[in-house]
Order: sequence, then C-alpha cells, then structure tokens
Amino acid sequence: MSKTGADSGRGSRSRVRRGAVVAALVVTAALLVVGLVGFFADPLRLPPEVLGVLDQRASVVSMFIGAAGLVIAVAALMLQLRSERRQTTAEPPVQLPPAPGTQTQLNMPAAGGTVNAVQGGTLNIHNPAAPGGRPDGGGQEPSS
Repeated sequence: MSKTGADSGRGSRSRVRRGAVVAALVVTAALLVVGLVGFFADPLRLPPEVLGVLDQRASVVSMFIGAAGLVIAVAALMLQLRSERRQTTAEPPVQLPPAPGTQTQLNMPAAGGTVNAVQGGTLNIHNPAAPGGRPDGGGQEPSS
C-alpha cells in the first residue's frame, strides 16, 4: 500500500519524467545513427576543399567547447573546496552517549589504577599498588 495519496501527483510526475528520459534517449540514438550514416556514406558528396574548411571550423568550435568545459570544471572544484572548508569550520559532530549496558574503561596512570564502569551496573576499580585492588582488600565497589 502506498504511503502517498492518489491525488498527491507524485505518480504522474514520475511517469512524465520517465517519458522525457525515454524520449531524450530515442532522439540521441536517432542523431547518432544520422551522424554515422553521414560520416560513412557521405550523402552530400562535398569536394575535399570544402571538407577541409569544415574540418578546421569544427576544430575551432571544439577548442572553445573544451575551454568552456575547463572553466566549468575549475568553478565546480572551487565550489566543492569552499563547501568542504565550511563543513570543517562548523561545529563538531554530536557524540551520543554510549548505549545502556556498554562498558567504559578509564586508565588513570597518575592515580595508579584502572576504572571499569558498566552503565547502570557495577563499578570496578583496580589499583595495582594496593593488595586486592583497594586499600581495604576488596576488589569491587558496587554502585548505588
């Protein structure tokens, strides 16, 4: 069952887009066929001098198209670099707290021990300097 209503218009828009894409592909394929036939069959029977002039003009046109493509590529690269700079100067990503039941370990070399904590559970403190981990000889301290 569709989540959008029948009168939302999304279905008709996608059909129109699909039809436009199919029409563009058909036109492109037809132009390709016409170009290949014109290239191999030479239906106009132009003399070599005219073909030489047309070839030179086509070379100049393709040079300008290539230069325009280079300008567009440089502009796109500049925009991408600018957007990446904005993202790096933005605030750091939000770090979510660990899920319940996950274990966190803190190494505290200055205090001479390690603290293992399970969220919502027990708190284990291990101090290698004291026998048994705690000064009074116990190994675990239950959290409240």
